[in-house]
Amino acid sequence: MMQNETEKIHSPVLSEEWNFRNRIRLFLQLAITIASVLLCYLMTLPFLASLSWALALAVLFMPLHQKICRKIRKPTFSAIVTSAIAIIILVIPVLLITIRVVLEIDRGSTLIMNKVESGEWQHNLEKFPYIGKALLWAEDQLDIPSIIDNLTSFLTTQVTSFLKSSFIQIVVIVLTFYLLFFFLRDRNQILRAIRRFSPLCGHETNGLFKIIGTTIRATVFGTIAVAAVQGFLAGFMFWILDLPAPLLWGTIMTILSVIPLLGAYIIWLPASIYLALDGNLIYAVILACWGMFVVGTIDNILYPILISRKLRLHTIVAFISLAGGIFVFGASGIVLGPITLTASAYLMHIWRTKTICNKRR
Repeated sequence: MMQNETEKIHSPVLSEEWNFRNRIRLFLQLAITIASVLLCYLMTLPFLASLSWALALAVLFMPLHQKICRKIRKPTFSAIVTSAIAIIILVIPVLLITIRVVLEIDRGSTLIMNKVESGEWQHNLEKFPYIGKALLWAEDQLDIPSIIDNLTSFLTTQVTSFLKSSFIQIVVIVLTFYLLFFFLRDRNQILRAIRRFSPLCGHETNGLFKIIGTTIRATVFGTIAVAAVQGFLAGFMFWILDLPAPLLWGTIMTILSVIPLLGAYIIWLPASIYLALDGNLIYAVILACWGMFVVGTIDNILYPILISRKLRLHTIVAFISLAGGIFVFGASGIVLGPITLTASAYLMHIWRTKTICNKRR
């Protein structure tokens, strides 16, 4: 009798039914897992910018943090010290320079409007008969004071949007350094947790960590290098045209070029307008052309080249990862775009290696 029951349990019909139920159960588990991961992604999405910048800062400041940890044995205090240094280096200078730029643009827009409303700019343009006549004709056809007022308002809005655009922007900055503190303090636990849940083996996970770290460093240092070149080129033209404080404005334009929402045009565009209204039309055209065609385009040429050399990518691929990353992720796409591409390329390399090994077997 026992033998008959065993035969029933192991009969093909029951075995097929058990397999069917097992497949249904696995399918439901997979669906629940995918749904839960999707929900986690949606919950994380509002903090994606803060997470990406905190990750980038953690990678960049990790060498400094390790030196601090050798002197300060308490992980919490050493993470606080490193985070404070990051705030002093990054936030305070940008804040001070942004305030300075806002004040200068406000003062410059007042000077420009005074020249337009008083008619002084018309007298200055009489030195250039042909160009002056064309501009005076344009004044009759267009509302020049209104256009200049709108332009200066636009520049001021662009600057102040970074400083006080919205409550969300402030929250992103605060969360970035809040997350940076935990990334520094709990880095070992975070890495162990990632390794535990990662479907990759140990050396593959370490390789993924390495490629992400290399990508972050290449992206950030590439951004800084390009911004330095833009600031130097713009400051150099200020010096050639004998404009005041070329070193100061070159430094300010370097920092503005690093900030995704702003750029060097915040400085050179009002300067070229002021030169034109002040009667230095040739200088104004030179500065505007230099700003648009040299300073404004050098990042599109130099940045992909620097990134491609560091990451061993083709220049076109590097450019697409940057432009596409900004399009998909916003400002944080400067970091997330190249990370997504290089991580995907590394994972495809792992699959290719495993496929080749299986074929050889």
